[in-house]
Amino acid sequence: MATDITSFKVTFQPANISIQVAEGQALQEACFEQGAIIPLSCENGVCQICEAKLLSGTVDQRQGYQVEQKKGEILESPNQVLLCLTYPLSDLEIFMPEIYAPGHSPEQTLACQVSSVEALNASVYRIELLAPAGSKLDYLPGQYLELHLADQQLPYSIANAPDPKQPRRLELQISDHNDVTANIIAELSQAAENRSTVKVTLAKGECFLKELPKQPILLVCAGTGFSQIKCLAEAILAQDPEHEIHLYWSNRSLDEFYLYDTPKHWADEFTNFTFHPVLEAGIDSWQGRAGWIYEIIHEDFNDLKNVQMYACGSPNMVHGTLDQLEKLGLSEANMHSDVFSYAPREKK
Repeated sequence: MATDITSFKVTFQPANISIQVAEGQALQEACFEQGAIIPLSCENGVCQICEAKLLSGTVDQRQGYQVEQKKGEILESPNQVLLCLTYPLSDLEIFMPEIYAPGHSPEQTLACQVSSVEALNASVYRIELLAPAGSKLDYLPGQYLELHLADQQLPYSIANAPDPKQPRRLELQISDHNDVTANIIAELSQAAENRSTVKVTLAKGECFLKELPKQPILLVCAGTGFSQIKCLAEAILAQDPEHEIHLYWSNRSLDEFYLYDTPKHWADEFTNFTFHPVLEAGIDSWQGRAGWIYEIIHEDFNDLKNVQMYACGSPNMVHGTLDQLEKLGLSEANMHSDVFSYAPREKK
């Protein structure tokens, strides 16, 4: 008769990342199996790069002695543990900041060549970067990078999904809307002329596609928020061309749809892909839909409990859309946006 295998819950702080470790299993093995990344080198306790603090629980350190620590106590000894030698004997809480959750990878900083700068309309530019030969771009669709320019690290969405045919390519879409961004575009244009490089750090952001959900997907954006949505759409269509997708893109004027033909082409090519361009206010020359983006979504859906939404726009746009559509079943749990990380929604 089969018996249940005992397992222990191991929680890493301060990130609050948890994994399950089977009785008798090495902690580093469980991390590897479940995709959590911890710092490792020698794997035999010599380099001590994996040293951490045991906040609660009991472990076997494989050298034959046990380490036990009561929750809340922080001591120099005996709560020091080496993760490469650790076998949990109970549920554990461990302080180890240098850990990456399943689905995340360590950040990498690369010197990328600026291969082109192209104007898409009067104010938006497509920047194409090329990572160094032999490097591997490790990011998930929806994540962003930081561009190192003018003594700043500037966040920009990665606008292209990972592509094995072009594994070194990165696309950004930058709007020239003030003196700062005008200088950024000028500097990148000069770098493209000189075939020189800029540093980027990737990948960042909590709004990404790891596994394709079974539910219909709503991609919602305003302005250059389309860059993140474009990346997500490319990834979804590559994985499942038949997936039900609705892309809502809102702008103030017609010329702000700087890549209008891209989602229009997807709608023509893929049966279950629907493109909904939206103007905030109607004009005589516009035969399409106009209004607030949540109003347009409400016209199309009476129940949003069984959808996954990815949204990219200002905090007001994202929070307002959620506020207005909660009555249809939309919740923060099935609405994904980086806004919730840097501008959390006020609790009601």
